[in-house]
Amino acid sequence: MRKAFFGTIGLVLILCGAAATPANAQMGVAGGVTFSELGDISADDQTASLKRVPGWHIHLWVNLPLGSFSLRPGLRYMDAGRLFDPSNTTGFITTPDPVDPGGAPDTGFPDVTGSVSDDHFVTYIEIPIDVRYQYDRSFVSPYVLVGPVLRFATDTTNQDRLRTLSMAAAVGVGLEIRLAGLRFYPEVKRAFGISGFTNDEYEFADVVIRPDEQRLDATMVSIGVGF
Repeated sequence: MRKAFFGTIGLVLILCGAAATPANAQMGVAGGVTFSELGDISADDQTASLKRVPGWHIHLWVNLPLGSFSLRPGLRYMDAGRLFDPSNTTGFITTPDPVDPGGAPDTGFPDVTGSVSDDHFVTYIEIPIDVRYQYDRSFVSPYVLVGPVLRFATDTTNQDRLRTLSMAAAVGVGLEIRLAGLRFYPEVKRAFGISGFTNDEYEFADVVIRPDEQRLDATMVSIGVGF
């Protein structure tokens, strides 16, 4: 229900904005892969690094020319992947699981017995507002972009532990390729989490994580087409 609500509201806002834009405005759609990662876990004098996990995204945007720059607001659905997976965590030692007599102790994460599901996939509806500068050439024009991102959590597995609204900042580079009357946009973006990822403390592999310790970063590789 929440996913449908945010998706509908965001789509209506973008389409209304597009209807009121100048004639030289352009709409486009893009999609690709996402590599997401949470910040390191810290407890006492030990830390753990969480590996990047794969996901995907689809992005609808409107490009509004403003002289040498352009403003590109959009609506993006992002599946950040399986962020809470103890097998993807390295460098942290917790109380080992019981072992069979004669077996070596396990120094990795024990089985998750806390409140976070280990098959927890995280999804978002995002509203990126990119400021884009393009170096115009005949057929292939490189550009850079930067801007804030509003994130609305749409996950339902552990919804009560995620912040409903969070913030990120993104930078990226891309190419505008004009071919056969269309414009194609291969692009790479990096989003850095600004606000906290969670709304409350949660337990992950017997370690209590505080909300001020976690940020969600993401690298997005996409290909888009403009109309």
